[in-house]
Amino acid sequence: MSKKLGAAVFVVMACVLGPMTAGAQGPTSVKVGRDGSVKVRTGDTEVNTQDGNADVRTGDTTVQAQGGDVEPASDEADEGTIEVTGSGETSTHRCTPSTEVQVTGASNTVTLTGECKSITVSGSGNNVKAEAVRAITVEGTANTVTYKRGHGKSKPKVTRTGVNNKVTQVK
Repeated sequence: MSKKLGAAVFVVMACVLGPMTAGAQGPTSVKVGRDGSVKVRTGDTEVNTQDGNADVRTGDTTVQAQGGDVEPASDEADEGTIEVTGSGETSTHRCTPSTEVQVTGASNTVTLTGECKSITVSGSGNNVKAEAVRAITVEGTANTVTYKRGHGKSKPKVTRTGVNNKVTQVK
């Protein structure tokens, strides 16, 4: 599943499951298959996802959505860009020297291994840990970026705007 499609599926699932579980009658179950399929059931409502497709059943009504050709998620950077969006996401990605990383939203925790070309963080309360990076841009409020090293012997170029944003080198 591509990173953008994965984020879209997360948002759709959150929109469906949030109200679904909040008004749940009886127990809620979540099952994740080895093939990546997900089945969530509460009361008379059930959500099934598999191979980029989703079925939502509630009472006598069924809604189906087909995602078409979906590639499996990868720790590798797709086409030089990694995008992390949303709220409360925790993820780990591997950078290459040409990878540009964009983190937007709130309270996301992102770990980046390898060498990243650039990291841009916007939103609030995001926490990004990077192994190596050339440039860091932080906007918004209370975002934290820590890095071990820049590229080669150079420290990264750092740009900070907003309120209470921190960029720190760690050993």
